Amino acid sequence: GDADAQYLLGFLCEHGKGTKRDLGEAVRLYRAAAAQRDVRALARLGVCLEKGRGVAQSEAEAAASYAAASKLGGAEDFFECGVNHLNRIGGRSAPEFYAPPAGRER
Repeated sequence: GDADAQYLLGFLCEHGKGTKRDLGEAVRLYRAAAAQRDVRALARLGVCLEKGRGVAQSEAEAAASYAAASKLGGAEDFFECGVNHLNRIGGRSAPEFYAPPAGRER
């Protein structure tokens, strides 16, 4: 499927915008988009996993999703990953997430 469409539909399902709120469907759509390396989907999936929204709570899976987003994403994703790691999600330190990957500028 189209990762952009999957992310957007997932967001609408997660927040009940224009459709019934369905967290399980949101997670399914985020996973589908994340499998195609959609940064926004990886970040939202991390939030769902961290908070147990529509899926069993898993800090380890949330950390992996945030880490994948930080390797691919822009400033917002780096910030969210850093904040979550400051809150002790995962085993890496937050400063690793505030710095962009090698070869990428802020």
